[in-house]
Amino acid sequence: MIRNRAARRSAQAHRQAALLRLTTRIVSAHTEDDIYRAMVDGLHDEAVGYSFLGAFILDPENGDRVLRASAGWPDAPESWRVHKGEGISERAVEDGTLHYTPDVTRESRYLPSRVRGSEVDVPLRINGETIGVLVVESDELDAFDEEDFEILGAAADQASIAIARVRLLEAERRRADEQKALLDTLADLSSELELSRVLQAVIDRAVTQLGVTGGEVAIYDEEREDLVVVASRSVGKDSTGTRLKLDEGAMGAVARTLEPLIIPSYHEWMGRSEKYSDITVHSVMAAPLLIGRRLVGAIATVHSDPKRVFVKEDLRLLNMFAPQAAIAIENARLYTAAQRQRQYFESLVLNSPVAIVSLGLDQEVVSCNPAFEKLFGYSSDEAIGRSLDDLISTADTRSEAEAYTREAFDHAVHGIGRRRRKDGAFVDVEILGVPVVVDGEQLGLMGLYHDITELLEARRDAEAANSAKSQFLANMSHELRTPLNAIIGYSEMLQEEVEDLGQANLVPDLAKIQIAGRHLLALINDVLDLSKIEAGKMDLYLEEFDVQEMVEDVATTVRPLIEKNANRLEVHCPPAVGEMRGDLTKIRQMLLNLLSNASKFTSGGQIDLDVARDRDGGGEELVFRVRDTGIGMTPEQQQRVFEAFSQAEASTARKFGGTGLGLAISKRFCEMMGGGIELESEPGKGSTFTIRLPTAAIAAAEPHA
Repeated sequence: MIRNRAARRSAQAHRQAALLRLTTRIVSAHTEDDIYRAMVDGLHDEAVGYSFLGAFILDPENGDRVLRASAGWPDAPESWRVHKGEGISERAVEDGTLHYTPDVTRESRYLPSRVRGSEVDVPLRINGETIGVLVVESDELDAFDEEDFEILGAAADQASIAIARVRLLEAERRRADEQKALLDTLADLSSELELSRVLQAVIDRAVTQLGVTGGEVAIYDEEREDLVVVASRSVGKDSTGTRLKLDEGAMGAVARTLEPLIIPSYHEWMGRSEKYSDITVHSVMAAPLLIGRRLVGAIATVHSDPKRVFVKEDLRLLNMFAPQAAIAIENARLYTAAQRQRQYFESLVLNSPVAIVSLGLDQEVVSCNPAFEKLFGYSSDEAIGRSLDDLISTADTRSEAEAYTREAFDHAVHGIGRRRRKDGAFVDVEILGVPVVVDGEQLGLMGLYHDITELLEARRDAEAANSAKSQFLANMSHELRTPLNAIIGYSEMLQEEVEDLGQANLVPDLAKIQIAGRHLLALINDVLDLSKIEAGKMDLYLEEFDVQEMVEDVATTVRPLIEKNANRLEVHCPPAVGEMRGDLTKIRQMLLNLLSNASKFTSGGQIDLDVARDRDGGGEELVFRVRDTGIGMTPEQQQRVFEAFSQAEASTARKFGGTGLGLAISKRFCEMMGGGIELESEPGKGSTFTIRLPTAAIAAAEPHA
């Protein structure tokens, strides 16, 4: 009896030691497989006494229970799978509690095996979720009791805690590895700014980091609102250059939804693109490339192995990678655009015929283009680092040049001046100075010099020639006017004498001489007026006069001419228009010119002269409006009607006559009195000329009040 108690105490001691070793081995295990092995081996210890054990872990994708470690089953298949819905151990998975089966052969879910006795199924749980089941079997019926349940439950709990710890460490390690991989990716992508290389680096990194067969990257074209494939690797063909509409194919789909996508079997997917009908890839994973919510492009990764199906973990990694790729691509695009813009402006400056020089804040030359070297004779090496004003200014022009420089640092400045070349010669230049400001920070200024020496010489020659022409015309007009006045006077005298002598048959011929002389005198007067205006010798004779009286006088003078073409003249000039101060003679001349033109180009129609007093932003003005129902003018004819010696067209000149000076002179007269003349016309519907003059004109010689 004493010997039996001693044997029991010894057996219990051995069992406690074995359980302690079990706990130690589970706690010290470094991987999940080590934990499973420690658990089944420890419980299989002779001192503990369990014969057949297996650790089955759930496959999260399909719910199968996969054998990860076993003891007492030498013929157990490696990674044996028990499918969902099979085997009595599934009960422990379903409700998360221990299940005991005294006789396994009586259970409908029992899968026949070498053991036909009893079975205990203990769930392995982490944070309330069942991750697997510990299966313990015996050849004997009803071989387990409460003490066994307690030991097996404790072992399962210890293993579950250890598994949770290992998984946590593994997750942390994986996150650390992912972060390192992302940092490495970001460093690699950031180190390259040439767009084509960045694009290829993005797809190469994605293939390596995600462990896929291949992939491709597309950039979003905002103008065309589609995607263009810009880099590809091992997708079954070279897809570079392929354009995809939004919603077309995997990348088009994610570009539209801005959400990632997993396609387990691409050829069975309804959204596949016909442009990829000849590729052999199996599964596809795609994600949009976004900066914020702005679409930059899309990335797709592919795998050709049917056994490799993308899962949520793969998508998580792609989603971590995609923003880094988007930033890298956008940076490269901005860099490429900036480089192109820089090259464009550099080419523009280098090839510009205008001399261009850049100054720093210290007003020293930073750079200059070949045109500057050619114009001023200084090479870049001679100019850079020196004061621009020291290089091209003299004592006489120094203060002007410095003033331009000071102003150009504040705002754009434009002018004309004379600058000195390296050889001491002078050059006339048009000057433009503009400040150089980047992101609100002033960096310097840019000076542009256009050589206008020949232009100024040509201008001076033209002005001299024009002055000589005007003087010549003025002199000739005076020389012609004297004999014409004599001809007109003698023709009038002869008309009176032949009438007194009773030779009336000679009167018409003498009248023709008189009319032709007066017409020629009017033409000469127009030429003389234009010459005086161009020579700056036309004066204004300002006086106060009654506008209505002047208008009636004009109407009386021109009415016979208007009625000659069967036209009607309507004058609207209310007494309220009052008086004005201006050159009475020139205003009469302008109105007579407009009315005679209206009569000339109108036949059997109506001509209106309207006068009104109006007020604009600058003060009161008199508005004279001459409207006819004549032939009108095209827009092209209207553009040149106020040019000297110009008429609407050659056929008009032949039919209606005239020199084309009247409107040009009228326009100049209006401008001399501070007013203007406007035209509205439509072919076949007539023309309207509007003269606007201030009620108190100021002569050029008079000071402004």
